[in-house]
Amino acid sequence: MKKTIRKVLSLVLALAFVFSLAACGGAPSSAPAASGSAPASGSEPAAPADPTTLKVYTWWDVTKFEHLQKMQQDFEAANPDIKLEFVTIPSQYADTMVTKLAGGEIPDVMMLAMDQVPRYALNGMLLPLDDLASQEYKDALYPVVKDALTVNGTMYAAARDVTPKVMYLNTKMFEDAGIEIPADTWTMDEFVEIAKQLTKGSGADAQWGYYWANWTDQTFAMIAAFGGELYSEDGKASVLSTDENTQKAVQFMYDLYNTYKVCPSATQAAQFGDSEFAPFMANKVAMQLGALSTASTFDANGTGYTVLPMPYMDGVSKTSSFVNTWVIPKTAKNPELSWRVVEFLSGKEGQQIALDMNYGLPASTMVDTTEFEAKTPYNKYFVQALETAVPYPTNLNGSEFQNMFEKECESLWAGAVSPEEFAQRVDEQAAPILSK
Repeated sequence: MKKTIRKVLSLVLALAFVFSLAACGGAPSSAPAASGSAPASGSEPAAPADPTTLKVYTWWDVTKFEHLQKMQQDFEAANPDIKLEFVTIPSQYADTMVTKLAGGEIPDVMMLAMDQVPRYALNGMLLPLDDLASQEYKDALYPVVKDALTVNGTMYAAARDVTPKVMYLNTKMFEDAGIEIPADTWTMDEFVEIAKQLTKGSGADAQWGYYWANWTDQTFAMIAAFGGELYSEDGKASVLSTDENTQKAVQFMYDLYNTYKVCPSATQAAQFGDSEFAPFMANKVAMQLGALSTASTFDANGTGYTVLPMPYMDGVSKTSSFVNTWVIPKTAKNPELSWRVVEFLSGKEGQQIALDMNYGLPASTMVDTTEFEAKTPYNKYFVQALETAVPYPTNLNGSEFQNMFEKECESLWAGAVSPEEFAQRVDEQAAPILSK
């Protein structure tokens, strides 16, 4: 009997020892887990890794731009392994970023205006994108965008937005004057005649037919309408005095100010506010060049307007477009991750957001413009301009040229120099700048 009791006790102790091992994780790995039981500590699934934070440098404050906020939300939702942090450089952006890059402060992605792309690319600060971008991505770009993003045949940038210039018409001023909105096939001659009719009064009662701020991209839009150029094909010289079409455009611009007198001076325009569109919003200027974002400015002000293409010259409506871009610094830590951000912002998804929220026209034909064009009778002209626009010309030393050019334009608008003198002065000063 005692032997039997000892055997039973031994069996109980052995079983207790086995269960003790199991509780401590010492059970054989082949032992099946009980249904519904918690997994053993050694087989717990790995916790998801924290997302990688990528810094995106811009001159915009993201808190003030709803489309960027929407882009960030949608991108992070589709890419949970990446978190975007926007960093704002509010002033002297291009020069500040050169300093930061040289000092080792390297963004993962950064905004860059297209006229700065050659400067950065040719100084070895940008990562080429040809190998990162798919052929499908590149084939879908509008021609004006393809030209704007390449330097010496290499793609260094992706489009943030495209801003082809169109003509805004102040509907109140047209109605008050009893002038009908012209057809969308209007010509430069019609434009001039309308501008003359809508220029009248003096002092506080003065109004003008047309105005543009003295920005080179605005001025080049008129040069492009005449089929003209700023630079030679190699970008080493200015062609204002040698290109026949450019000469016609310069004469035309001189006449608007000095022969027809349909434009306010910078001083006259400034009395209505700091914005370049202040005279238009004050119902003092009847026509002015603008981009898609201009509509948002007028809407916020309650200004009545409509839109037409650039007036036709020789049967063609041509305009120019600036292209703001996204770029990746050459020394970015994670180029593949950076490209995922750039591809989203500049591709079908991000560009659709910008278009739907009226913050920019798309760079890619993959973006559906149907709904956008149906919103107004004139939105189609923005889309049409993507097909006919030429890119704003860029040069490694384009900023220095631009400063000089705008200063000389002031003399042309004021009638202090003839069109011929203006063109010659620009070309002479451009030679040492562009040939560097």
